[in-house]
Amino acid sequence: MTTADTPKINLDDDSLVMLLNEVSAMAASGRPLISGLADLDDASMGKIGRAARAVRSKIDRGEPASESIASLSRGYQTPLRVAMEVMARTGSTVPIDEAGRLIRQADESRRRIRFASINPVLNVIVSAAVLFFVMPWILVSLSESQLIRPAFAPSITEICQTFAQDFMLAAIATLIVVGLFSLVLYWGFSRSISGGSVYRDHATFCRWLAIQVSPPDRPAATNAGDLELGRLIQSAAEVAGPTFAASWAGVIEKIRGGTTSEPSLAMPADTPDPVSCCVADLVSGNRQAESIALDLGRLSDLYTQKSQRNQLWWTEMLPRLVTWMLMIAMMVILLQAIVKPLLDVVGEVLP
Repeated sequence: MTTADTPKINLDDDSLVMLLNEVSAMAASGRPLISGLADLDDASMGKIGRAARAVRSKIDRGEPASESIASLSRGYQTPLRVAMEVMARTGSTVPIDEAGRLIRQADESRRRIRFASINPVLNVIVSAAVLFFVMPWILVSLSESQLIRPAFAPSITEICQTFAQDFMLAAIATLIVVGLFSLVLYWGFSRSISGGSVYRDHATFCRWLAIQVSPPDRPAATNAGDLELGRLIQSAAEVAGPTFAASWAGVIEKIRGGTTSEPSLAMPADTPDPVSCCVADLVSGNRQAESIALDLGRLSDLYTQKSQRNQLWWTEMLPRLVTWMLMIAMMVILLQAIVKPLLDVVGEVLP
């Protein structure tokens, strides 16, 4: 079978996680990947069955299993490739399970952001509609009833009459306001993602390094020298992202060159001190790999919590602040429209 005979398949995240669960189950039971994929190649399995057939075809042609599995995803090729390589190297299914967890976590984060944006967008749509469709009619009616003094009314009245008489102009103004607000909201949620990226990247790095140093379902390595540390650190950094991997490239080269002291490694400036200590201990062999892996796992949990707290502030507090601001602004506008004409009348009556 040639490459042209095998269609390129990109699985959605849910289907991809299901396939990874199947691969993990195969590895845990000691079943060969090829035979397991052959059983999945069934019409009733839908996309997963077609993906299993495509992967099996690529492996039969000599393509590495890690590359074959990674080709099924657009956004998670690196974690999938590293997970398959680590599983092949360590015999542990934890990397595959962790890759599935990583995908589910990213999906949950995107879902939380989408849900958080619904309420403020609806609020601004209603507010803009009231401002450009309802308020002009109210103010024009008040102006025609002579409650607003002519000396101050013309400019406001003319603007309101324009919106009241031109539906298209009011609709365009509403769309502009909603569009600008959506851009501000998008910027805020982008900040929520980038703001927690430092903690998230270090959490991912620590977790994947811990998995490789001491797989939880296998005996721990007792000597760091038994491990190709440059390769382990590079794999963990690649899963964290290309920017993170680039920042650690110099450190990896120094490790491969024989550097062992923490100052000489010159780790990236944003690396937390506990992470630097763990990497330095791993390189120098000052502690057992099992102890280092335990600390890395705890650090991963800590940085994951910090990243989630940062994102929750943006996804929960920002929509609330926007809603409060819109409510206050609309109340001020409505009160001004109701109270000001009365004050003008009182001002004309009183000497």
